[in-house]
Amino acid sequence: MSTTVEFKDVIEGMHKDLEGFFDKYDGDSNGKITYGEIVEALKKANKKNPEKIATFLFRNDTDKDGELSIDEVKARIVRMNQENIENVLNWEVEAFCKKYDLDGDKKITRKEVLERFTKLGALHPETITDSIFRQMDLNKDGEITVEEIREYTRKKKFGSFLTTAPKQ
Repeated sequence: MSTTVEFKDVIEGMHKDLEGFFDKYDGDSNGKITYGEIVEALKKANKKNPEKIATFLFRNDTDKDGELSIDEVKARIVRMNQENIENVLNWEVEAFCKKYDLDGDKKITRKEVLERFTKLGALHPETITDSIFRQMDLNKDGEITVEEIREYTRKKKFGSFLTTAPKQ
């Protein structure tokens, strides 16, 4: 299984877990959870110290409106996992550069990518190269930089989760 699939699965799992969390605790189904809704649900589940648990969860109420939104919870998860995300991005950048940056200058040219796919015996190396550059050469200058690889990877692997979490 490829790394990309694994991380997509993790992100999808996080979305499902959050939706399940909100389905469970959002008593009036308005997409936000109040302190009272959490306490009530925890009491029904016979949990010890429901107020303490609710207080802990409400540390994530960043706009202090008395309700937790799914975006506030996502933002907290992203903050908690930022180091792991950065490690994955660094690993992906390194792997991509090792594969395509033939001269080691941390910039990948069309020539380097085309040469790589030609050597691999690809049927249409020009088409593959064009596709890679269309997606990854964000400033369209004919080179893929480390920062462009990071940005592309960030969007591809974590985009659906990171883009829905508000900036803090």
